[in-house]
Amino acid sequence: MAAAAKKEEPKAVEAPPPVGTPDALKLTGLEKSAILVMYLERDTARQVLRRLKDDEVKRLGMAIASVQHVPDAVIEAVVKDFIISLQSVALVPYTGRDFAQTVLPELVDEDRRHVVAGAIRRRVGSDFEDFIRSRSATAVAAVLREEHAQVQAVALLRMGAENASRVLGVLGAEAQYDLTKRMALAERVSGELADDVEDAIRRALEDQDDPLLIGGAQTTARILGRLPREKNQTVLERLREEGNELADRLQRLMVVFEDLTNLDDRGIQQLLRVVERGDLVLALKGASPDLRARFLKNLSSRASADLQDEMDVLGSPRKAQIRTAQENVTATAQRLHDEGVLVLATGADDES
Repeated sequence: MAAAAKKEEPKAVEAPPPVGTPDALKLTGLEKSAILVMYLERDTARQVLRRLKDDEVKRLGMAIASVQHVPDAVIEAVVKDFIISLQSVALVPYTGRDFAQTVLPELVDEDRRHVVAGAIRRRVGSDFEDFIRSRSATAVAAVLREEHAQVQAVALLRMGAENASRVLGVLGAEAQYDLTKRMALAERVSGELADDVEDAIRRALEDQDDPLLIGGAQTTARILGRLPREKNQTVLERLREEGNELADRLQRLMVVFEDLTNLDDRGIQQLLRVVERGDLVLALKGASPDLRARFLKNLSSRASADLQDEMDVLGSPRKAQIRTAQENVTATAQRLHDEGVLVLATGADDES
């Protein structure tokens, strides 16, 4: 009776797993990442997110938004998997070549580190080869021409066969012949000399990555335009005698569109008679207010109003269109100047 009267303990009923929370083994990598980021401290999570691309952060955010209740066992499994993966990455983070170049030197005594690192880098490193591969053969050849022939040979031998072939092909036939002999006879070279050659070539090519624009023909034309006309024309005539097309180019560039401000009213009127209407509208659309006013002043009231209306209708034309139109108008003015129809300021007053 006592046994029969003993109240039977109710069996514990396990709560059903939360909806949408799969077993840790079934989680995708993105879902594991979402749980891990939520588990990390805020500062640590912030550092992790900074290293992700925008689209990766967005996808991670969507995954986090879909997370509901996550059992402790799942969190522990995710963290455990992460730690195991992290340990394996930390133990074998490099290929053998990378390990030899970056880790091995740190494992030897400091007084030997430089020697070991240099020796390994020269034999298995590919930094110089990769650097040259990212440069054009023409640029590398231009730098090599400034070096002694033996330096050129060492540089070619150190940049890899494919790179060296590209560069050698750009050099002249005589240089190809001479460098082929020098390379074939260069069995050994000191490590320090090889480093010096690589460093010199690398610095010279890196300097080309930040070129300083000095104007070339355009600036030269502006300089000539400020010389007395007799002197700049003497220079241009000599260039023409040599059959050099540069003379005509400089002549055209000696006057730019804004220089037409210096035309007298008669000169502007002569130009308005022959210039293409489309070029004129575009050119004045991009002109300074002073120059535009000078042209409009030399038209009748009706013609000036019509021209202004055409400019308004244009809206916002591309800069390239405006530049081409202004060059065409300036070329027309230059032709009229050569024909004696108008006078352009293409030189300073002669010094007396």
